[in-house]
Amino acid sequence: MTFSFADSATVPQLCTLFNTAFSDYVLPLVLTEAVMEMKLTRDGTHLHLSPLALNEEKEPVGFILNALGEWRGRKTAYNGGTGVVPHGRGHALTERMYQFCIPRLREQGAEQCLLEVIQENKRALAIYRRLGFAIQRTFRCFRLEKELLSWHAHLPHGVTLHKVAGPNWPRYQTFWEIEPSWQHHVAAIGRSGHYVQVVEARLQYECVGYGVVYPLTGAIAHLAVAPAWRGKGIGQALCQKLVEMVSAPAVTVVNVDAHGTSLLNFVQGRGMQETLGQYEMVLDI
Repeated sequence: MTFSFADSATVPQLCTLFNTAFSDYVLPLVLTEAVMEMKLTRDGTHLHLSPLALNEEKEPVGFILNALGEWRGRKTAYNGGTGVVPHGRGHALTERMYQFCIPRLREQGAEQCLLEVIQENKRALAIYRRLGFAIQRTFRCFRLEKELLSWHAHLPHGVTLHKVAGPNWPRYQTFWEIEPSWQHHVAAIGRSGHYVQVVEARLQYECVGYGVVYPLTGAIAHLAVAPAWRGKGIGQALCQKLVEMVSAPAVTVVNVDAHGTSLLNFVQGRGMQETLGQYEMVLDI
């Protein structure tokens, strides 16, 4: 087994490798090439920092998709996905790919590695713990077909909804109860410009809530209402508008911090079904 970086890999090649590796995963995943390209853009993936494991025929059998950016004041390498195809397993490839890429990550100034792992994936969790990763936060994830969403009859009075060209983060962040994960944080939304739609709820001229959605996948990345205006139907009105924009058959709300009571109560009130949760983990390098 040898190792290299994915500089020359194409999106179709990475998509095929990803889908093969995740075909029998604890939560099977199948990405289209369009979704893979969006994911790489959203996460800020650097292929020259992303290791590949190659078999004797020089075919890739394992990968880590690494991004590089700031996270809580530290330069961070974010793992947007680790996978090993079924016939390549049993060779400790995840550990070996990290051993291969960490020196280059350090050269680029990275101080820590960040990732999310499905809680029920005990094997992967054990690998990351052996590498020295520690759990930082617990995330909860939800999904439901659009037509099955449950809506209450409470309509907000005097509130209008507006699709906006770009987010007003200084205002929006005053609404946050929890901090988003890497893939839905401010920088990720900024990288995803032409993939997202942003909607504001306004009372007269004041923004009192907002939402961000990826129409291609149905991922609701942000949904927040000013504390003084919660419980008045504004969140539901925003959510309904976001769902109207989605071309996918279902909507998802993923990586909700387990302490995010307001958002958790809202998505559960809409009948969304909880899927496998995740842990956010960090390794100092």
